[in-house]
Amino acid sequence: MQLSASQLQSQHKALIDALKRGEAVEITYHGQTLGIVQPVSPSVNAKEQENAMASFFGMHRDLSIDSVEDELRTIRQGRRSSLRDPRPDGVCNPV
Repeated sequence: MQLSASQLQSQHKALIDALKRGEAVEITYHGQTLGIVQPVSPSVNAKEQENAMASFFGMHRDLSIDSVEDELRTIRQGRRSSLRDPRPDGVCNPV
């Protein structure tokens, strides 16, 4: 892709989009090439990242949870139904 200096001021989003696509962008001024902007090479390839995300988001697949909503409700419910119930260590709270 090629952009002139004046286009760069008004079309900077085009530069960013081209870099996201992995394209190098040549910047010109009065027809002379000033420089080339190149995207940063990714430190992790896309396939490795995809595999890592799949294993992370699927790590609890073997727990046989029927509904995420029900599981969250159970977790948020807490261990006691009121302050008068004994604590897990057996001590009652004074009220």
